[in-house]
Amino acid sequence: MSRTEVDDTETLYFPSQAWFAEYRERINDDDAYAEAASDWGTDFDGDFVFRMEEMPVEDLDTAAMPDSLAEDLERYVTEEDGSYVGHALLGLEGGKCTDARLVESAESVEAGFTLTADNETWKQLMAGELGVVDGMMSGHFEIDGDMQKVMQYSQAAVRLTETAAEIDAEFADDAFAE
Repeated sequence: MSRTEVDDTETLYFPSQAWFAEYRERINDDDAYAEAASDWGTDFDGDFVFRMEEMPVEDLDTAAMPDSLAEDLERYVTEEDGSYVGHALLGLEGGKCTDARLVESAESVEAGFTLTADNETWKQLMAGELGVVDGMMSGHFEIDGDMQKVMQYSQAAVRLTETAAEIDAEFADDAFAE
């Protein structure tokens, strides 16, 4: 859904397909990101899987949610070892976002990197309270992939974080807690 299709009264929720569509559009509108990431993913797989752990799905009032959000959570959040986990794909190549969406599992897509954190850490990142580089260095995020490559493009990573924080959205677990 593009910004032009979003009704001014429609609320974006994280995580949702609508939020990731908005994120993709904003990344592609960001000249600073395009410049900082112009070579990212051109000779290696620069796509990321975001693994969101400890999602409090059982504590949500799904009946009060918009149907699309409830459907996204039902389809894309699964139980693993007694905890709920969600995955998203962020396709990045040559300073552009080629894909941004929730996915059923990390195994359902190919990506050069996986960024893993618990739900509260993702919320801190999306709210602009924690940067992804600081989060990786402090152990809040685990990264599977070439961390040196990420550090080489740290300005691009900072722009991705800032762009996510600029999206006016509510967290599903805050908005629909039972």
